[in-house]
Amino acid sequence: MVHLTPEQLTVVRQYAALLDTIEEGFQYVIESFANYERTQGDVVLADIFTAFGQIDATNERSLAHFFVDDTALLNELQRFSSVVEEAWKLDGKLHDPNAKQQIVEKHVAPAFEAWKVSVMQHLRPYVEQ
Repeated sequence: MVHLTPEQLTVVRQYAALLDTIEEGFQYVIESFANYERTQGDVVLADIFTAFGQIDATNERSLAHFFVDDTALLNELQRFSSVVEEAWKLDGKLHDPNAKQQIVEKHVAPAFEAWKVSVMQHLRPYVEQ
């Protein structure tokens, strides 16, 4: 296991918390497709895409440097690009509620969830310190 400084541990914990928040955001967005009381689905989806940018930047600027010798984790960080590719399927379809629902429920959210599970297997020991 890589030895991290307290500051690096803080970054890893905040990163894990962001992943949890995104997961909750996807749950809200998916519920908003059927529950019209959930009126902020589009706003939450936009926030998720903003968070994707933060994940990408943190992967490159911080985590890749903290874990430079952990090839397995570095590979998982690289796999985030597949989640972004799924998100790009929404390009030009955000005004089509049916297409948006299908893409979020069947592509983007499952891709994110699968990636999160994999990356957290590597990060959990640091988060739980």
